[in-house]
Amino acid sequence: MPSDAPGTSLDDAMNAGDKAYRQGQFVDAARHFARVVADDGSQALGWRRLGDARWRRGDRDGAIEAYRRAAEEEPTRARSWHNLSTALLAADRFPEAASAATHAVTLEPKRGKAWNNLAVARNALGDRVGAETALRRALEAEPDLAVARANLGGLLLAAGRTEEALEPLARAFVEGQTDPETRRALARARRTRGDVAAAEALLVEGVQATPQCTDLWVDLGDLRRDRGDPSGALDAYEAAASAAADMEPAFRGRIAARRLHAALATVRAAAPAGDRPRLLEALDRVRGAVADALPESAGDRPDVRAARDRCVQACEDDADGAWLGEALDGALRAPEAPHRSNGNPIA
Repeated sequence: MPSDAPGTSLDDAMNAGDKAYRQGQFVDAARHFARVVADDGSQALGWRRLGDARWRRGDRDGAIEAYRRAAEEEPTRARSWHNLSTALLAADRFPEAASAATHAVTLEPKRGKAWNNLAVARNALGDRVGAETALRRALEAEPDLAVARANLGGLLLAAGRTEEALEPLARAFVEGQTDPETRRALARARRTRGDVAAAEALLVEGVQATPQCTDLWVDLGDLRRDRGDPSGALDAYEAAASAAADMEPAFRGRIAARRLHAALATVRAAAPAGDRPRLLEALDRVRGAVADALPESAGDRPDVRAARDRCVQACEDDADGAWLGEALDGALRAPEAPHRSNGNPIA
């Protein structure tokens, strides 16, 4: 029978795992903790530490397995159920995550993060009322839990309750919850309220901080397009296309459609102005957008395709472009939004 008395090999393995974990050596830490639970499968702490090490090294399935075993070995410990729910949420296993989070909040009602996890799971399952209730319970338990406040604001915004959403979103942002989703939600709320300049400033600051976030670039492009700045919108969509280079074709295709739409609108704005250098630059950007367009994009719509071809021909013929304005009018309808969201405004 294995022993966990001080000085035994089991103790040594646990200590070695803890040391490796503190040093950021998560593969080694997982190896040591795996030895602990192999020697004694009832070691709840060993399973929990193994879950932590696997999580930090990117092994989500392994972390779920370890956290589940920890919860089985210590079913009255809220932290084990909370860890399990967090890992299940990351794997989009929402019914299981909701169940684990429910265990956590039942055992420890003051654990705000567990209520937040429950809210995320409920929202993903389509229970927005239950999600809102859980978020309000999270904030009752931990009033300074900014992520729950941001999630509540996002939920209210998605429900069209903009006035209610603005305060929790703004407060969460001030409290340090400045992730792209919170920033986007706050920008949308301010834009809906008519404060377009503040919304644009938020998005500009966001793309400067996280230029790889395609959704921020797309939101910035949409805002600029809607306020009549097609060239500024095109700048944003081009950046979004660059950031989305490795993403799924359907998503890239919808960004390409937006980029082409903005490029055509930029030509439309330049054509009647008689500014030849500006027109030629705009036509060249149309060619770039055409080269990046995908079959899945709205850029293959007949009216857009015809306008696109006219622009490319004008560039090749070195034409003055004055005739392009009327030809482009019918093509300038905004394409489908490219957001990848599964409809869940909180995370």
